[in-house]
Amino acid sequence: MFNLFKKKDGEASKPKKDHYFTLKVKKIVHETEDAYTIVFHQPTAPLQYEPGQFLTLIQEIDGKKIRRSYSLSSSPYLNEDPAVTIKCVENGLMSNYLHKNLKVGDEMEIMEPMGSFTTVFKQENERHLVMFGGGSGITPMMSIIKSTMQEEPKSIVSLIYANRNVDSIIFKAQLDAFEKQFANRFKVVHVLDNAPINWQGPSGLLNPVMLADIFTKIPDWGIKKSQYLMCGPEGMMNNVQALLESMGVAKD
Repeated sequence: MFNLFKKKDGEASKPKKDHYFTLKVKKIVHETEDAYTIVFHQPTAPLQYEPGQFLTLIQEIDGKKIRRSYSLSSSPYLNEDPAVTIKCVENGLMSNYLHKNLKVGDEMEIMEPMGSFTTVFKQENERHLVMFGGGSGITPMMSIIKSTMQEEPKSIVSLIYANRNVDSIIFKAQLDAFEKQFANRFKVVHVLDNAPINWQGPSGLLNPVMLADIFTKIPDWGIKKSQYLMCGPEGMMNNVQALLESMGVAKD
């Protein structure tokens, strides 16, 4: 039979072969000068994903289908529309093309959510999530932070977040709001490469000495009740891993 019913705005086309979908752009949010969030209409049959996973976006550019993977910054536990946050990079074909050309109402082909940078959420969990993010590495962590605040009322989160300067802090307003809303459960330590004169937080590269000092300023729930996640530049993650190993934290 022919399908004579018009597809609604919030309805995705049925999965294509090999788990491909088509989603419609609902909103585009400019987070910083070079970072933006693409919010898609949540399909009638909600897109299933885990906090911290990513979507592979597919876009035709100059006659070629380009694929790039971007982390979801939304949380599946909050009934939010699925959203990815993208930071423009120098000579980044997809990130710059979408920044200049994508419009509300456009449709995008995507692959199903993938990735293992996640954790299991349970209402009875009582743990300390210690997160180390650099630049756009905050994106999957934002999904995990939202999910933790929603799903684990006994858990807390400490976020150490490094950026070039104040203006480059992605989700700054949301993070500030979370600190007020969850004053006893959520703490952010911002680290800036180029800090303003009146800056009172850590400044410079996130090195081992600075990391050790930051650890004295966040809650200490002990290794057994803590979980450590990191996402950012390789140099930053190497420093974090070295510090955690010196503390006796297992790699897993």
